[in-house]
Amino acid sequence: MRNAGKWIIAAVVLLILGLVVCGAALGMLGFDFKNLGTVKYVTRTYDAPADFRNIRIDAYTEDIAFVLSDDGKCSVVCREEENDPTEVSVQGDTLTIGKKARHGWTFMNIGVVTETPSITVYLPGSEYAALTVDADTGDVEIPEDFSFESINVSLDTGDVRCLAPAEGDIAIETSTGHISVSDLTAAEMRLTTDTGRVELSKADIKGSLEIRVSTGRVTLENVTCSDLTSDGDTGRLIMTNVVMPGDLHLERSTGDIELNGCDAGSITIKTDTGDVSGTLLTEKVFITESDTGKIDVPHTVTGGTCEISTDTGDITIRMAND
Repeated sequence: MRNAGKWIIAAVVLLILGLVVCGAALGMLGFDFKNLGTVKYVTRTYDAPADFRNIRIDAYTEDIAFVLSDDGKCSVVCREEENDPTEVSVQGDTLTIGKKARHGWTFMNIGVVTETPSITVYLPGSEYAALTVDADTGDVEIPEDFSFESINVSLDTGDVRCLAPAEGDIAIETSTGHISVSDLTAAEMRLTTDTGRVELSKADIKGSLEIRVSTGRVTLENVTCSDLTSDGDTGRLIMTNVVMPGDLHLERSTGDIELNGCDAGSITIKTDTGDVSGTLLTEKVFITESDTGKIDVPHTVTGGTCEISTDTGDITIRMAND
């Protein structure tokens, strides 16, 4: 026991000495953590011809943003590793931005990184055809200054914020990143994430809207579409003023579902332990079932069907004008 006590005292002393040395080192660096980095970053500007319709970006950890150019020219400004330049070119009618393929790890990839790399694309026009972004951990920002025929974004842990409309489809997929979409129109939309949040507001979707999550929370507000499908595990779903003439199909495991002033031609909702509550705009023929949960719905006999089933969750629905 005495030897164990000596070892503990020695470990504590070494820990304190280590903290003192680290503090002194940081003090010498002015407590600027960027000075700890061993990977040198530089800012480079790449000019590209303005004659293209499509944009494709393949990135790793870069944050990606789009800005309307004020000089009528296309340029790509990159904050990047000094020894890892970005390739920018126009191939056919597509502006292509990305890195050379990395085959395994090299010594260039090893180091202490204290900066976030970035790609800022300055575009001379506001309307383009297809926008495709495929990245790992960077965030993507698509402002309202632009419109596209289609938008396709696929990330791992990065966040996506999209304000740009599309004549065709908008498809955004992340693993743990958040998705925020607002103030736009699209022909169809698919939003997919595992643990990230999904926020969709002020959107007019001419066709189908599909939202898939695992544990992420979904919030929809002031949205119109032809029909809507959403499924998930434990994430909560909150819908406010979401209206469609077609089918509304919602499914959750343990997540609650809340409808506030919503409506659809027909409604199907299934949960395991999640509660279902809210208000509808028009009367429905209710078909409800719950094993141990409480059920409280209007006794209306006209309109489309509203089928709600839960295992242990409660079901509470009211008409919005009551």
